Order: sequence, then structure tokens, then C-alpha cells
Amino acid sequence: MTIMAFTTAAPIRPQALSDGVEDVVAEAWSVFGEVQDLARLGAEIAVTVRPGEILADLTVSREAAHLLPTLIQGLETSGITRTETGFRIAGTMCQGNVSLRIIVDSAEVTVGQMEALVAAADVDFDAYAGGECARGYAA
Repeated sequence: MTIMAFTTAAPIRPQALSDGVEDVVAEAWSVFGEVQDLARLGAEIAVTVRPGEILADLTVSREAAHLLPTLIQGLETSGITRTETGFRIAGTMCQGNVSLRIIVDSAEVTVGQMEALVAAADVDFDAYAGGECARGYAA
């Protein structure tokens, strides 16, 4: 991994930038393998990494709906909101450094199943009564 240090007196070296991009792409191949494993379980994930933020959007299929209780129990500061097309569960994981949004289409999970899921995961709806998910993501 390339470590870059910048000062106002030194110009940015093009090779340092190129090395940094190459390192990120190499790490992405590792993530790619894990994403393929999740796809086999019936969940699609999109990971966005920006300076100061990591956001993972997980879309769960009907076949993977049984995984939801475990996913929710692994979240910190989680909440569930109902959207026009389904449900959105939001929270943080990895010591709060990663925001995770789980998107479940209403055709995939029934309201009864979602209510049972909420009961099993013991999610606090009162904290999200205003229609906002954890960490300010709009529902």
C-alpha cells in the first residue's frame, strides 16, 4: 500500500496518484469475490467508498429473506421504515464506521413477515417515527 504525505511546499507526484489508484483497484478485486458469494445467497450489494464515508446498499431477494433477522441484529442504531415499494432498514456496522441500508421489495416480503422480523430484532420504531432512517438517510 502506498502512503502519501503532502505538504504545501511539495508538488503532488503523478506516480504516487497512479500507485494509489492501483492499490484501490487491487483491493476491489478482493471485494468482488465476496460480492459474488453474497449474490449466490440471494443478496446484491453495492459499496460506495468516499472520503470519510463507506455506504453499503444491500438488496435482499425473496430467497434471502430468512437472512434478515441476523442482518438486523448485527446493526447498531438500526431502524426500519416502510417505503412505497417495500421496506428500508438502515443502521451502522463495523463499530459504526460503515452505514448499511438493506432494501427489501414489498413483493419479496409480506407485511406479516416484516412485523415478525421487527419483533425478533427488537428494533426501536419510535426513534424513526419521523420517516427518517438511521444517520439521516431519507426513506
